[in-house]
Amino acid sequence: MTECMSVSHSKTSNECIGLSAGYVNGRCPKRNGYVYSETIQSCFKIHVKDTSLQSAEYDSKCGLEEAELMRIDSEEKQVFIVTFLDYLDVTSWIMFQGSHLIAEEHWRYSDGSIITYFNWHSTQPDSSGNPGQTEVIGMKKIDGYKWHDLWLNYKGAFLCEKRIFD
Repeated sequence: MTECMSVSHSKTSNECIGLSAGYVNGRCPKRNGYVYSETIQSCFKIHVKDTSLQSAEYDSKCGLEEAELMRIDSEEKQVFIVTFLDYLDVTSWIMFQGSHLIAEEHWRYSDGSIITYFNWHSTQPDSSGNPGQTEVIGMKKIDGYKWHDLWLNYKGAFLCEKRIFD
């Protein structure tokens, strides 16, 4: 049996909004607030209260919930997540998987595999800095959720996911 997760409160408009983006089912760690999506075949959660954490802490925070920092690896997933995030009033950076050393050409996921899908803002990536520095990826509502390369010390909300493999 599934539970409906169809209402969300918008602080901006101070109203409840119908949301059919996901629902709770046995595949997701319900106690931790994860929502299941058939569209992206995963359970996901946005951490908006832990915005004092830095990127090095996101993986371990997700790991404590038996999840990982979200991979946005397709346009379909980007569109889905943006639709979900649009219902929320998150003005901070929203972080997810993706990093690279400035000296390297490729951006990589946490497991070292090369990222092939990007949704860069028109000014990004700018990769300015020392060749030994690492950058991560984040997005903001104000920029239409287009991606930015950010320094490791940036803070914000972050997306965790538990991918479902049938």
